[in-house]
Order: sequence, then C-alpha cells, then structure tokens
Amino acid sequence: MKRVVFLLFLLVMILTISCKQNEVSKLQGSTGQTYELLIVTDDIKWEGIVGEVVKGYFGQSDTTLLMAEPLYQLPQITEETFNNNKMFQFFKSILMIDIDKTYDKAVIQTKEDVWAQPQRLIKITAPDDSSFKVLFDEYKEYLLEQYTINERTKLNRYFETALNKKVIKEISANFGFTMNITTGFYIAKKTSDFMWLRSETSKSSTNFMIYTEPYTDTTQLKPAYIELKRNLITQQYIPASLEGSYAKISDVFPSSTKIVDMNGMYGVEMRGAWDCVGDVMGGTFLNYSLVDEKNGRIITVDGFIYAPNKEKRVFMMQLEALMWTLKINDTAAEFE
Repeated sequence: MKRVVFLLFLLVMILTISCKQNEVSKLQGSTGQTYELLIVTDDIKWEGIVGEVVKGYFGQSDTTLLMAEPLYQLPQITEETFNNNKMFQFFKSILMIDIDKTYDKAVIQTKEDVWAQPQRLIKITAPDDSSFKVLFDEYKEYLLEQYTINERTKLNRYFETALNKKVIKEISANFGFTMNITTGFYIAKKTSDFMWLRSETSKSSTNFMIYTEPYTDTTQLKPAYIELKRNLITQQYIPASLEGSYAKISDVFPSSTKIVDMNGMYGVEMRGAWDCVGDVMGGTFLNYSLVDEKNGRIITVDGFIYAPNKEKRVFMMQLEALMWTLKINDTAAEFE
C-alpha cells in the first residue's frame, strides 16, 4: 500500500513539474531593443528626484567607449498605461517604482520571466523619495548586473538560431572549450595557442582573439600584464591597414578592470580602447583573462570592433554575450 501511495505521489509531482515547465515554455519571447530599460512610474515622480536618480545612473555615458553613449535608453510610462496595454508587459527589462507614504520602508523585489522570456522585472517600493534614493544608491550596481545578465541571455537565445558550427568545432578542437560564434565569422589566423576570428561588412569589422598560456602565478591577472600580453599578441598577429602598422591598447584612453566569475572560472574583465602604431585606426575592446584550473592555463578571449563614427555599445554587448557562453569541454570530444 505504501508503495502505491508513493508511486501516486511521484506521478503527481512529475505531472506538476511538467505542467510548470509547459507554462514557462508558453511564454512569448520578450521585446525591447538591446540596452532599453522600461521605467514604470508616475509622471510627476519621473520629472522629479526619482527620475533624476534613475537617469543619473542608467542614463550616464558608458565610460569604456570612445563615443558618448548612455548605459540604457529609458522609455517611461505610468503604471496605469502598463497595466492597460499588454504589449508593455513583454519588455525584457522593466524597472517599476512606486512611492507611497503608506509603505513602512523601501524594498526591492526582483523576478524573472513573469510575462515573457527572458525577462527581468525589478520593483522598488518606498515611502518617500529620500528613502528610495538611499536604497537605489546602495543597490544600483546590483540592478545593472541583473539587467546586463538578461541582455546577454536575450542575445544568446537569438544567436542560437545562427551559429557557425564549423568555427565552433575548430575552437573546441584547438583549445578544448566551446564558445558560441555566429555565422559571418571566419578564421583569419590560427596557431596551436592563438586564433583570430573576423566578421567584415562595408561599415564595420567585428573580431575575436583567443589565446592561451600556461598559468604560473597571479601576476598574469594583473592589469599591466594583461595589457602587455595583449599588445604583444596584436603586434604579432593583428596588422593595421598600412604596412608595418599594428593594433595596441590606447595610451590615452584609460582601461577599466573588474573581477568576474565566468561559468565557474575566476578571471579579470578589461574594457578599453585600442589604436594603432603607424596608422589612424582605432576602436573598443573587451578582454576576459580566465584561470582554467583544470588544465593549468590562462584562457584569454578578446572582442574588438572597428566601426568609425558608429555607436559601439550594442556591438560590444553582442561580443560580450557570445564570450559568456565559453565552457571547458568535459572530454576531448569535438563540438557536434
């Protein structure tokens, strides 16, 4: 009897999980442009202190780019408009702000895939403007990180429909890891520990570099070493348009770094600008130097673009999204 009861319980659990999975799978794809954050709040609040605080952070220029580009575009609607127009509920990134004196304290709630997928919904409730500002200032970097993760997820779901399996297979065979690469990229140069991938149009050049070296000590993760290593690699492998010229990290534009955990690998993210010795070319780069403990090495994946007079933030997010798919092979088997 106990066995029958247990089997019935197990069957109910399986059906429940299956139904929940089906409910999630029925969610439509989220909408909104890359780096577009829908703000849902009262018009008066948006024109006051609340708006100043949010615009001051999410609307500030990305200091890692050569051109002035905001972190996010910030369309704003009221809660009434949001509730009465279902299309707004499908936005991939939503920040709801409700200021009401009946609240005891300022609180942040965050949810994912509420009406669409992928979706990040964050709601901040506060009794007054000042308590909202205090809470926002404390958690603004966390909010930015959550929306950034959602941007990467959205892009990679889109990219999955246009993967270059031949190039992915070459990466796997050469380096022992996979990283999603989209169609349009081709291998420009390859050695046992280096690969240069390019995607060219009449208006832009999008590139990846992948290189590895044995891990010896933590010095290899210091910004000065990462810059030196990158400059040596580009001098050797990445020529500019004029004979004898080559790419290097800009001496004028400062780079920024932060510690990251990419799919279980400790590493350093570096963002900045590149220019050339002997040429006038330049652009923006994003570099991840990661410790592959399993294989005792440093893996570096580096994305950079050349797109004169064009905004670059969306380009760089596309490269970033692809780089965050990097995973060490479980076996020596090639990508299939």
